[in-house]
Amino acid sequence: MPHRFDRSRGSTHTDEALVESGLKAGTRTVIWTDSRDEITAEPLTPMEASIEAGALATVAALAFAGIAFGAGTLARWRLDRRRIDRWGTDWDLVGPRWGHRTG
Repeated sequence: MPHRFDRSRGSTHTDEALVESGLKAGTRTVIWTDSRDEITAEPLTPMEASIEAGALATVAALAFAGIAFGAGTLARWRLDRRRIDRWGTDWDLVGPRWGHRTG
């Protein structure tokens, strides 16, 4: 049965929710709701939020570093291919002169 919750902190509400097993009917329990009045998990403590933020920042930094490294590797590969192709072109011009034997 849907119920509109009063947003005042610590107020008493009546509704149905899943709770830990072994509790007797009528036992008081804390239920957290979000801004849409839907049941949600308990908010993170400041320490948990800091740990989660640190982990996400680390993952983001590693992802950015991976993308930057990949882009640098691709650019270096393309420049090396261009340099090798130019060496081939230069060798085609100079190489035949080295094939002549003197004397």
